[in-house]
Amino acid sequence: MSFPSIGIIGAGATGGYLAARLAAANLEVTLLARGSTLAAVQAGGIRVEELDGATISARPNHTVAHGDPVDPVDIVIVCVKSYDTDEAARLAAPLLSDSGYILCTQNGIDNETILEKRFGQGRVVPGVLYIGVERTEPNVIRCSVPPRLVVGAMAGESRHVGDELHALFSHAGIDCTIDEEILASKWQKFLFNCALNPLTSLTRLRLGQILERPAGRNLFEQVLDEALAVAKAHGAPIRMDAREQVMATAERMNISSSMAEDLKAGRPIELDAFSGLVGKLGAQTGVPTPATQVLYQLLAVLDPGTSASRWR
Repeated sequence: MSFPSIGIIGAGATGGYLAARLAAANLEVTLLARGSTLAAVQAGGIRVEELDGATISARPNHTVAHGDPVDPVDIVIVCVKSYDTDEAARLAAPLLSDSGYILCTQNGIDNETILEKRFGQGRVVPGVLYIGVERTEPNVIRCSVPPRLVVGAMAGESRHVGDELHALFSHAGIDCTIDEEILASKWQKFLFNCALNPLTSLTRLRLGQILERPAGRNLFEQVLDEALAVAKAHGAPIRMDAREQVMATAERMNISSSMAEDLKAGRPIELDAFSGLVGKLGAQTGVPTPATQVLYQLLAVLDPGTSASRWR
């Protein structure tokens, strides 16, 4: 069976993990990277340390710097942080073939809209990636939660896309399913991240440690309830059992967050994509978000980046 060629924009923990797993399955992969990651992957490939102790070492077919000439690919997977989506769209333009499409695995709920403005709605596939990974060296990635990818079902002539992605990731040993209600899944993960990200970042504790403390559990639930109330007032496609599902996920995932890792490393954080967006939508819909306000302002003080909105 022949598989489509793949480009990956974003060589952090998530993008690097996917690049390694797909390359290890003998799929054609082009990885866009920069800085020390670019040099390390070009020199030695990528090493993945799986939860079960297994190690995967693989080298993408092409690892190139941003802006370098590239051959077009059939699928571009966007793995950058939300504040880099505009830049990812610019980088994807010469990388994506005329008949290709983009798979958006980013957290947040606005990124597909940004990509669709550049490439058109029928060429952007929404995805939700559940995974726990951290980069311990520029080309070494440790996995603590095995990946599970959910992709949206496309309409009309593009319905084959879901089947193609399912076959592609299944070939690489990555659990992949097709979701007819992908937007509801994206919002559910958004709700989880709205509570997980700021609390793990500010406390520097893992989620299990936060929830085992009454004050931590109360604050997690308060932030979740604020985000849920805002989402409902905004008219988002929220499932009836969304709160119960988020709490069930929280109970079984003793994890940190990419925001916490970024803050610890002195990198910009996705503040406006989560707490900032809840605050803005809350102001628009008249839903109070006091806990989110406090967490946002504290993180705004610590954020080394320049978040765009600086919601008040």
